[in-house]
Amino acid sequence: MTALISIGILLLTVLPMAWYYAALGKRISAEEKKAGRDLTNEINPFTGGR
Repeated sequence: MTALISIGILLLTVLPMAWYYAALGKRISAEEKKAGRDLTNEINPFTGGR
């Protein structure tokens, strides 16, 4: 029973993180397609650096 609870807690922790990174990758891909170029070295709005 405790193993089942541990697995449940692990899934509740890992699945949202995986969902977040998948959504972030999908958004970045869409932005790059819209811009028609690779946006890897663009200015970072949070740090102001390239």
